[in-house]
Amino acid sequence: MDTPIFQEPSTSSKAIRILSAKTEINLAYIPASGDKFVRIKSPTSGFIQTAVLKFCQTKNNAQKLWTKPTIGSACRQIVQPVALLRQPSTKGAFITTLNPNAVVFVNLVTGNIVKSYKSENYIWVEIDLSRSFPGELSGNGWIANTDLVNTPGLSNLAYCR
Repeated sequence: MDTPIFQEPSTSSKAIRILSAKTEINLAYIPASGDKFVRIKSPTSGFIQTAVLKFCQTKNNAQKLWTKPTIGSACRQIVQPVALLRQPSTKGAFITTLNPNAVVFVNLVTGNIVKSYKSENYIWVEIDLSRSFPGELSGNGWIANTDLVNTPGLSNLAYCR
C-alpha cells in the first residue's frame, strides 16, 4: 500500500511525495512510543505516519560493532531498547526510546572518558542530543547503561566504527 510523506506531522498537511510499500527510508530519529509521525531523512525530508513503518535489516555497509573503540570516538550503538531521559534518574523526563542499532554520541570528558553518573543502582551515560539527533533535539540526555543489580556485566552501548 502506498503511503505519503507529509510536509508537517499531520495528515492534513501537504503530501510531498507518495512512496510505494517496500520503499526503504531513513529516520531522522527513533520515534517515541505513541508518536503518530516521525521525521524522515530520505528518500526525501518530511514526516511519515509511524503506523506504516516496518523494521528492516541494516545493509552490510552499515556501521559495525567493535569491542575496541577508536580512540576519542564518541560514537556508540544501542544494544537493546533503552529509555532516553533528561536526567540520570528513573524519574527523569522521558525523551524517547532508543532501539537496537540506533547510533548515538556520548559526551566525553578529559582523557576521552565517557561522562557517566552512578545513581539508583545504575550507571548512567550522558548522550549529546544535538549530535545524535541533529535538527531534532538539543542539550543532553541520559540512558541507564548498566544495571548494577540484575546485569552488572552488561552494557546497553557498543562501540561503532
